[in-house]
Amino acid sequence: MIKKGLFALLILMAFSASAVPTDDISQVIQEQEAAWNRGDLDGYMQGYWNNDKMRFVSGDKFRYGWESTLAAYKKNYPDKATLGTLKFTIKDIKMLSNYAAMVVGRWQLTRAKDQPHGVFTLLVEKIDDRWVITHDHTSD
Repeated sequence: MIKKGLFALLILMAFSASAVPTDDISQVIQEQEAAWNRGDLDGYMQGYWNNDKMRFVSGDKFRYGWESTLAAYKKNYPDKATLGTLKFTIKDIKMLSNYAAMVVGRWQLTRAKDQPHGVFTLLVEKIDDRWVITHDHTSD
């Protein structure tokens, strides 16, 4: 009887442990969306790894570093009108290990003059006990 109970507990722990990282990763993306929609680019950037090795790829550009990425966001989105309203839709989170995941999804901006949209692939890693985006490939 004890063996069956222990086995059931181990199974429950295994399923609970595997569900938590994807929930935590989804929360990072949701917090970014909320920060963007408040007009808080500094808050939006909290989802990224604050390191010079963080990589952002979009169009034909490779950008390295948290600071340079934040500066580019502030240059390209100087006010609420250009920020618009952001909506992320996560299509898939694939755990690559206990400390890394690939996130694939869509983004949509709703602005008065247009509605740009596209797709993204993120490498999200657990660093210093936090899930952060270490590589972002976003396209139209």
